[in-house]
Amino acid sequence: MNGRGWTVDAWRQWMDTFVDAVTHWKGGPNDSILRLSADSRKLPLPQHSVFFALRGPWHDGHDHLKEAHAAGVRRFVVSHAPNLEEAWCTTSDVVVVPNVLSVMQSMAKHQRLQFKGPVLAVTGSNGKTVTKEWLAQILPSHLAIHRSPLSHNSQLGVPLSLWSLDGHHDLSLMEAGISEPGEMAHLADCIQPTEGVLTHLGDAHLGNFQDRAHLASEKCQLFASCSRVFMPEALRSQTQDHLQAKTITWSLNEPASSADLKVNTVGDQGSFECFFEGQSTSLTLPFLDEASIHNALTACLVALHHGTALGELPDAVAQLQRVTGRLSSIPRPQGGTLLQDDCSHDLGSLDVALGALDAALGEQVRLAVLGDVAQSGLPPHERLERLAEMVGRSRCTSVWMWVPKWSGEWKEHFQKALKAIGSSKEVAFYDNADDLLDAASRLGRGHVLWKVSSHERQGSVVQAFAPTRHVTTLALNASALVDNLRRLKAHAGARGVVAVIKGLGYGTDPVKVGRLLEGQGVDWLAVAYAEEGVRLRESGIRSRVLVLNPDPGTFDTLRAHQLEPQMVSLAHLRLGQTWAKENNVKGWPVHLKLDTGMHRLGLTSDEDEAAADLLKDGALDLVTVMSHLAGADDPSLDAATKEQLSRFQSRTSTHYPGVPAHILNSAGTARVNDLLGSERPSRLREWIRVGLSMYGLGTGALDLGLTPVLELRSVVSRLVNVPPGEGSGYGWTDAAGHARTLAVLAVGYADGYPRNLGNGRGQVHWKGRLLPTVGRVCMDMMTVDATGLDIQAGDEVLLWGEDLRLEECAERAHTIPYEMLTRLGPRVQRVMLR
Repeated sequence: MNGRGWTVDAWRQWMDTFVDAVTHWKGGPNDSILRLSADSRKLPLPQHSVFFALRGPWHDGHDHLKEAHAAGVRRFVVSHAPNLEEAWCTTSDVVVVPNVLSVMQSMAKHQRLQFKGPVLAVTGSNGKTVTKEWLAQILPSHLAIHRSPLSHNSQLGVPLSLWSLDGHHDLSLMEAGISEPGEMAHLADCIQPTEGVLTHLGDAHLGNFQDRAHLASEKCQLFASCSRVFMPEALRSQTQDHLQAKTITWSLNEPASSADLKVNTVGDQGSFECFFEGQSTSLTLPFLDEASIHNALTACLVALHHGTALGELPDAVAQLQRVTGRLSSIPRPQGGTLLQDDCSHDLGSLDVALGALDAALGEQVRLAVLGDVAQSGLPPHERLERLAEMVGRSRCTSVWMWVPKWSGEWKEHFQKALKAIGSSKEVAFYDNADDLLDAASRLGRGHVLWKVSSHERQGSVVQAFAPTRHVTTLALNASALVDNLRRLKAHAGARGVVAVIKGLGYGTDPVKVGRLLEGQGVDWLAVAYAEEGVRLRESGIRSRVLVLNPDPGTFDTLRAHQLEPQMVSLAHLRLGQTWAKENNVKGWPVHLKLDTGMHRLGLTSDEDEAAADLLKDGALDLVTVMSHLAGADDPSLDAATKEQLSRFQSRTSTHYPGVPAHILNSAGTARVNDLLGSERPSRLREWIRVGLSMYGLGTGALDLGLTPVLELRSVVSRLVNVPPGEGSGYGWTDAAGHARTLAVLAVGYADGYPRNLGNGRGQVHWKGRLLPTVGRVCMDMMTVDATGLDIQAGDEVLLWGEDLRLEECAERAHTIPYEMLTRLGPRVQRVMLR
């Protein structure tokens, strides 16, 4: 994060105050330290960075010290002392401390304490990011607002976010999230908030807490230093025993409540009457679901206490935009990737977006298409200088500025600021959409960052950068997938993970998901067939890859691409041994499948002894043993499942001792305490093999607080008025006795939407409402009932996702989520959100 920085001498003096720190000062003097970094892949200002070698469940920053040094970093904070005689250490400042993360948080806390304005900390089970972003939209425009970018609310995200806070800001909005007891105290000490915002208390992450009261107690630790806390009136009783601060609340349809902001519903189209300090106003929200209403009212309450007048609320909330809180990644047909973030327009979010562009692999051209950072709150010339500094230090090769409101003087000042820092980047200015559209249509291969505020021609311009054939998209929330994986591993108490991405990554994008999981350091990726593994290798993925069902005819291919086969029978194992000997291969890594009751693939118990003997000659190296549970998702089959577990335990201990063993699939991992008891450690818990549960779906997903990772969305192509008594589409089915307005959606069964969800069996989600299907689902389109709604062509609808769960849709379609995912057609655009 790009703070205004410390001098190197000041940083060294500060580090010397840590009594348990061992310091080694060999780095050269630089003007300032501008960044904190924990990712060697994202180092746009390496010579001005401190690299913190953090250890996580699947990765260790100490493994990347030399890589960071090679990139230009000269200051390191580590917990494991390196050999100070190594070449990289002789030109570096190295600080050895017991807890690297604690030092990073302390450094960010020091930065925070230099700021004397209000710091609002936002937390809750849900709605943190949306409330924070909407609050920033509603607050007076003259305020220079600092806020944590995207959903950076973790033990790592908070200090990185705080680092960009400096004296020009008027107010800071910091998001804080926890998933386990004890975490909030560290965030509270780091943020030191003056005011708090509590959005919601629910079941998300509740599995790690004793009950709701325990969760409330942990959340409220964030507010220990606050003078006041804003929240829904419904949360007052749940938090009153845990708060010393004044509580300020809003209520909905409770005239007798003592809330500061009283709101009443008017009709059913998102209209409300608001009463505050003896005044009233009417407002209409653009989103009608309960969560959005609650988040918006919380944001309104806080804004009213920070300079927004009640009469200004109607216009402000009418312009609220849906918050993805993510940076989307879309493949460009020309080659490269389009990174799109048009939600936030401050320096912090720009820093994150430029970092993502810097980290993108495989292309020489890196184009940044930027608008003004209007939400920075800085005076124009200072804003241009900060923008130029960030752009100049990044790895983008050229910059296109879409800034219709910039004067010639501003453009000249921006270019001078770039030259002042020694940047020779090409800069082009665009004042109208037509010129930008023409330039975009002529752009060849390369990575493109799009970070421009909303514009009426924006859709067509973005389309020119990444032309697509279809408007139906499957969006994958990368950070949620990583969080789900961490929760599953912690829940089982596992030390190793096999991440299954067969079936084209469960219908997503196996390459993107594979790269994401590789970045997290998972032990193995697993695919079904050799060609899936080859695709991963050809895309640059170097992680160990397990092929679950390899044909013997593909052994040459497996070996050539360093793919590891699962041997599914004794005969299969012998073929592998023969192939290895004929090709003079020693120690070929293989995995062994045992049949413990699934009765599809695997060695039977009477083949174990022969298999163990066969493996002794060294041609094959047995790296894991596995089996598969047939009914772990069904409690009525627990007796059979426990018998499978017992057989696996006995056979692996007897014939394959010391070899990592995994039998817990997604359902088995979710129900591990029911199946194995709570005793830890246990050999059967040491490794898990998960697929669907990574996506926040399937057995136990809600109980474990897993987040649905995938959302399938489409758009309204047009609206059609249908007279009474007439049906719609093929067969003229689904007639009604009244006039209707139908919305035609650009999605059909060729995209994988089930045909049997037509005629009212299926439904889609639009702004908090569920709209039933009308008529048959066709190959390329379908219709839903939009009668009486202010829906427009171009509006986005959710086919399934967090607000309309895939499991429910699958049940209505008489199928399972696996089939719903893997049947998605190739024209559905796969988008990764970061």
